[in-house]
Amino acid sequence: MMMVDTTIIKGLYAITPDQEDNDFLISQVLQAIKGGVKLIQYRSKILHPNQKKIQATAIKKLCDEQDVRLIINDDIELSKHLDAFGVHLGKNDDTLEKARSILGPDKCIGVSCYNSLERVAEAYEKQANYIALGAFFPTITKPNAPRVSLDILREAQSIGDIPLVAIGGITLKNIRVLKKEKINAVALVSSLFNSDNIEETTKHFCKILES
Repeated sequence: MMMVDTTIIKGLYAITPDQEDNDFLISQVLQAIKGGVKLIQYRSKILHPNQKKIQATAIKKLCDEQDVRLIINDDIELSKHLDAFGVHLGKNDDTLEKARSILGPDKCIGVSCYNSLERVAEAYEKQANYIALGAFFPTITKPNAPRVSLDILREAQSIGDIPLVAIGGITLKNIRVLKKEKINAVALVSSLFNSDNIEETTKHFCKILES
């Protein structure tokens, strides 16, 4: 029986950029939280596992202090160690079944489905707590990511009642296109963390999504 509060999967979903400087990343995350983010995914593809653990631990501490939920990208054991809100899995990561067996029924498990309706259906059948679709627009974070059309988005929404997160190249200029499609959340990396003022940019995104 599912015990995860998936109502938290809404609005702005911030994903951390690759950053070796722990203090700098913490300051960036804090700015996003001050701007209104309530859900953060810790993602690092460049750090050694020990460095990653240190960095993730610091972010978890900050999130706990600020009443923000933290999801760990592709590392089930790290998510369990930190008692994070959950884990996010891609196609080359561990299976949803393994994540559920390790984390239990009360942790959130999200699945990247890219542009694949087959993956959406599988994630729904295996009781993922949310799915992520993208890239909807050209993205510097994953320049070779498959593109997702609005038709695929609509078909994915018809598969089942599961929170849907849009990702990939989303900016203040194009976010309203997705908002009209009544998605649950929008995931951001570069549009947020590469901005000159992360707090103010976060506020702008939140205002649009909440309007």
